[in-house]
Amino acid sequence: MSQHSEDLDTLIKRRGAIKAKLTIFRNYIKPLTSFSSLTDLQRFELEGRYERIQCLYNDFDKLQTEIETLLDAPDDDFKSRCEFEDQYHPTVALARSLLSATTNSEGSGRVHTNVRLPKIDLPHFDGSVQGWLEFKDTYISLIHNNKCNDDIMRFHYLRSCLRGSAALVIKNIDFTSENYNNAWDLLCQRYDKDQLLIHNHVQALFSVAPCSKESSKSLRYLIDVTNKNIRALKTLKQPTEHWDTLIIFMISQKLDSSTSRYWEEHRNKLSEPPTLNQYIFFIENQINLLEKIEENSKINLKSKETNNNNYNKKSTNYIIQSNSNQIQSNHSKCPLCNENHLLYTCETFRSLPTEVRIEKAKNFKVCMNCLRLGHTDRTCKLSHCKYCKARHNTLLHSEPERSAASNPMPGADNVAFSANFEHSNTASFILLSTAMVRVRGADGTKHPARVLLDNGSTANFVTDAFSSKLGLSRHGTSSTTITDYRRQHHALGALPTSGTHQAAFLEALY
Repeated sequence: MSQHSEDLDTLIKRRGAIKAKLTIFRNYIKPLTSFSSLTDLQRFELEGRYERIQCLYNDFDKLQTEIETLLDAPDDDFKSRCEFEDQYHPTVALARSLLSATTNSEGSGRVHTNVRLPKIDLPHFDGSVQGWLEFKDTYISLIHNNKCNDDIMRFHYLRSCLRGSAALVIKNIDFTSENYNNAWDLLCQRYDKDQLLIHNHVQALFSVAPCSKESSKSLRYLIDVTNKNIRALKTLKQPTEHWDTLIIFMISQKLDSSTSRYWEEHRNKLSEPPTLNQYIFFIENQINLLEKIEENSKINLKSKETNNNNYNKKSTNYIIQSNSNQIQSNHSKCPLCNENHLLYTCETFRSLPTEVRIEKAKNFKVCMNCLRLGHTDRTCKLSHCKYCKARHNTLLHSEPERSAASNPMPGADNVAFSANFEHSNTASFILLSTAMVRVRGADGTKHPARVLLDNGSTANFVTDAFSSKLGLSRHGTSSTTITDYRRQHHALGALPTSGTHQAAFLEALY
């Protein structure tokens, strides 16, 4: 399949997804037309869906245009555009009319402002006994007792609110309007048990974790858990108004040592036994006090950190500026020629041999990495040598001396040594590298030859046989170096004389 076909198939699938979204919105909005008026919950949901569907047309138009561009005969696909627009515009118009009718009907009964209220999320229940009462009261208020909802809508909302083990209770009940009341009754029978609820809320009061240290967060959690469970027990018609002494004792056992001491000091000042409301009021005052202290500590710590950072930045900037000014004032001239330029830009310095540059840089005590004064190569932030990546300047780069090399030429009789004529009998021989080249002779013919590379040599040599082969012109000369060289290498058997090993030996100034 070609790339063109793959792109077209992908675009068609994406277009299908957009059409599916429009179909879902149409199916959602159709049942709403049968109601005389929408509830607040229905209106909020319709507004949210309507806002998301408005951008659907632009997405479809963009995809459809790309599809029509890729098709060889785009007229055949115009029908898809017409079908989408015939469905989209009536559906959007119907949604707008429902929202407009709801707003007008509400405006005739009460005054509205332009403030948009937040969407009310439906409660969720996962089967925990402690969360049943809160879920039950909220669900009954929003959904179950709402006369604008029919049973099929109530059943839909009920299924969307349940999670975990609670959802399994009504999982096998058929999704019909007649079965809604059965599902709700089954759920109530499973979880709406007073004895079980009372037991779990009392257990939650006694099992709350104690405060390990004095903090507003731990005290706030202790009071919130206590209030929540007492309210639940009061809803279950338990005489919680007579439990003040018991609850106060239970909470006091959970307090940290500091808060417990403050409470004992406060209670000793009371003429009568405290009530639960007085006790909770005291704990909340302690919480507010701790929150203020903790907030002030955070502010002071943040201010201290900010001041330290500012001081460090100012000190660093001052040191850098001072060093920069000092370097600029004291080291603006080249230490070699006293001209107004840096050492690495000095033409005199650059013309020196590498060994001399290194010696000069050491004498001038400049950074060996950037050739500037004021620091060393260990603290230098600039880049390294571009040849060997070492921590020195490129102008100071030198090739390391070779102590030994493998046999550069094939054949046992093709061994070349570096010539040290004055100490040939005692000095160690050093193997040098060779290279195969093609040398043009006097008649223009190219001949293969192997050259000996010695970048420390000051003279060039070629064998007599190869010179004759090239047809070079010759003239007589006298040199003790050449004589010694030929005598030594003939003695060593290093000069080839014939056959495939015939070569030119060259030493050149590098």
